[in-house]
Amino acid sequence: MSKKDQKTGNFRVSEEVHDRLLDAAEKLFCQKGFHATSVRELTTEANCNIAAVNYHFGGKENLYREMFRRQFQFMINGHLETIQNVMQEPEPTVEKLIRALIAPAIGRIVQDEANSKVLRMMVREVLDRQIDPEPICKEIKGQFFDHLGQALKQIVPGLPDDPEQLTLVVCSIDGVVLHPFLFYEMYTIMMPGVSPEQLIDHMERFIVSAIRGYAAQ
Repeated sequence: MSKKDQKTGNFRVSEEVHDRLLDAAEKLFCQKGFHATSVRELTTEANCNIAAVNYHFGGKENLYREMFRRQFQFMINGHLETIQNVMQEPEPTVEKLIRALIAPAIGRIVQDEANSKVLRMMVREVLDRQIDPEPICKEIKGQFFDHLGQALKQIVPGLPDDPEQLTLVVCSIDGVVLHPFLFYEMYTIMMPGVSPEQLIDHMERFIVSAIRGYAAQ
């Protein structure tokens, strides 16, 4: 094997360890939280040695931060694709846009997919902060909220031109969507007859009514 091939092979192995650590961090931090997850548990899950955490990330805190950023980027990319797909339709409507954004989210809660656990972990981060929220907030606003605001403005022209007011509209939508993520178990206890489809229908009507009412003021 040539030196070049050796370097390429070593890089590939290093990259695989890097990704396995991120996957392990996602699984264990979601299950146990930041403080209850040890470096040894992370490296055992990732099938690598303890030194790998420092080598690839400079410590547990940075691994947590990178895992957090990776998951946010996954979500943002998915939302941006959804917005683009709806806005490229011949007749995009606010109903189509809102439903396209909320239906997959509710579906993940019901199926208890990994993404719903990640989002709950992200919400816990707000209460038990381990990372600086400013860079992430700027990314969410610049990459997602601003795009959603402009899409809404395009299909509901009466919405405010002021960027901060438009951001408030998007934040209000986000709040309605986040609530079931945090309290879905309570929903099933208080309203056992409400199906996921009924919840999606309700959320769509509620959010769209709020947007149209706000625009008409």
